[in-house]
Amino acid sequence: MKAYEVYAPEKREYRDRVSGVKVTQLTTYLGHSNHAYFTNNGWWDGGRRLLFCGDRQNASNLFSVEIESGEISRLTDFPAGSGVTPHFTNDVNPRHPEIYYTVGNKIYALDLLTLESRFLYEPQAGFNLHGGLVDADGKYTYAVLMEDLSDRVYANLSASYIGMEETFRANPDCRIIRIDTENGGAETLWQENCWIGHVNPSTTQPGLLTFCHEGPWNLVDHRIWCMDTRTCQPIKLRPRQADGEMIGHEYWFADGVHVGYQVHRPGEGSWFGVVDYDGKNAKEAPCVPSPSPDHIHSNDFNLIVSDSGNTIKLYRYNGTDFDAARVLCMHDGSFFFGSHHPHPRFTADGRQVLYNSDVSGYCQLYLADVPEDVQALPKL
Repeated sequence: MKAYEVYAPEKREYRDRVSGVKVTQLTTYLGHSNHAYFTNNGWWDGGRRLLFCGDRQNASNLFSVEIESGEISRLTDFPAGSGVTPHFTNDVNPRHPEIYYTVGNKIYALDLLTLESRFLYEPQAGFNLHGGLVDADGKYTYAVLMEDLSDRVYANLSASYIGMEETFRANPDCRIIRIDTENGGAETLWQENCWIGHVNPSTTQPGLLTFCHEGPWNLVDHRIWCMDTRTCQPIKLRPRQADGEMIGHEYWFADGVHVGYQVHRPGEGSWFGVVDYDGKNAKEAPCVPSPSPDHIHSNDFNLIVSDSGNTIKLYRYNGTDFDAARVLCMHDGSFFFGSHHPHPRFTADGRQVLYNSDVSGYCQLYLADVPEDVQALPKL
């Protein structure tokens, strides 16, 4: 693998002050480093390397860390002082080591071995491009075209969601598009005057994706939608069942068939849920009282991780509900800036949890070991 620059390992190991589990800090540079949103998989090279976004030497670029050695490689070459802030999805094409990123309202493909970039797509005037997650067979990457509201709405969603409600109430023209990863050919699959976000392709089923109606959870008409791109007829997953219910943070289980989510029921606290992609076989179980568990992730319904407050917590399903939350480790992060949220996610084998934290002043990457006996961890 080529690299524009190679950094000596920065990793260090320590025992968490509350749980005693081993935590491996992967980055220590005096600049921000973060893995992508928890629905995006940045692992590649057979799980031996992890992609992350980083700010080093006054420039934002894509990096890769080899987990065993800790060696860090810079994979893009955006210069210092350029004002360019690329958005990397860190979602690796399953057919060949390539990811997709947006910069200057254009989407590009980046070969992780040769580091060559290819232009793929630019939207028509008046629309902003969001996305770049790849399909299960690697043929397409998906994105949202969103009407440019900058002349009407001031928004900085990364900084504590400034402008979120205003964007929601503007009912922007949004379109889900599918882009051919080989030739950049694009087609519109769905359009509506509603803020659309979080277009997530299934990890195993080509042509199957979820998306959401974005906005404050208590205000959106319906949060989670699933669409088979062969028919392009979205269906509702987990409709609201009572006034005041808030549903969100949906994600695909490892099997690419089940969709996990969380529900906040008025007067009943928070619940974790799972539903088939066709809307059938929904199952929900209580986990904790309000407030929210915030971001959640799991490989299945048996063990779920969340990041609310200042802890990374694990919840074990016992067949009826979830046992009391157990502290895996302390993240002590601030939650101020969107990309610096912990956004925990399990590794494919479920033995570790990856998360971000800005406890050191700069956001860094961490891996916490998951013990065999989760119930031996301290209760929250």
